[in-house]
Amino acid sequence: MKQFTETSSDPYDRHHYRVWLRDGSFKDVETYDEAQRVWYSNKTRPTTIEVMQPKGRKCAKGF
Repeated sequence: MKQFTETSSDPYDRHHYRVWLRDGSFKDVETYDEAQRVWYSNKTRPTTIEVMQPKGRKCAKGF
């Protein structure tokens, strides 16, 4: 049985993230690592991390 290996070692993160805080405000970040930092660094725990399409990027239309 063949085992999958990576096809590229370049970083892959094609989404942006919005971290919602309990007071209704939010912070937009470009990577999931940044979203996690915001999540764990706030004194009051955020409520949600929303996955978003980056602004200006068009959706793929298939093959």
